[in-house]
Amino acid sequence: MFRDGILEGQCRDVAGEPSRAPGWMADVVGLLAEQAIAPADLGALCAGVGPGSFSGIRSSLAALQGLALPSGVAVFGVSSAAALAYRMLTGPAAPKGVAVVGDARRERLWVGAFRLASAGGVEAVDGKGRARAASHTADDFELVRAGDVASAVPAGARVASSDWGRIGAALNAAFGSDRVVQAAAYPDAEAVGRLFLADPDAAKREPLPVYLHPAVAEKPAQAGGC
Repeated sequence: MFRDGILEGQCRDVAGEPSRAPGWMADVVGLLAEQAIAPADLGALCAGVGPGSFSGIRSSLAALQGLALPSGVAVFGVSSAAALAYRMLTGPAAPKGVAVVGDARRERLWVGAFRLASAGGVEAVDGKGRARAASHTADDFELVRAGDVASAVPAGARVASSDWGRIGAALNAAFGSDRVVQAAAYPDAEAVGRLFLADPDAAKREPLPVYLHPAVAEKPAQAGGC
């Protein structure tokens, strides 16, 4: 939690086991109580909106909406990949650019590349190095075949992935181990909060999860059909 832009205490993991278990919400309420904070005292709430676990992202957004509902606290979202990139871009020995790559399934990888924005927050960068303000939507990402991943990553960007166990070998083959973080990398609550505070106008109000694949629909059976 932040007061006046200052992080108070340490961020705490409250994930349930398994991660979809509802017990973590009680932990969040308990954490607020420890800090003598009522939901109505909160000035804003922010969550990472993905790309990532379908159920996990929807659960976190639903939790924030539930906390916000009684008093109308504003709810915002930032890209989880952008939050991870922001943490790396503002940390020690920070690179000039970060590309976050994930397993999009269906034989595709997703790529979101970012650099620090001069006015605060991050800019999204395409594979040719062209930058624009991050939108914290699917527009910040590109879907590519695994063999084409290098075309979506700007030159010199540090590469990180939360799906290291599944795609780490492919990333090392594409970029070399010196450019790739050699372990799974995840955003945390502090990174989400700091990115929101760095550029609150870019955060999405009433956020939705970032979905990268188009919807898959099946036509209903014809009346009387088997």
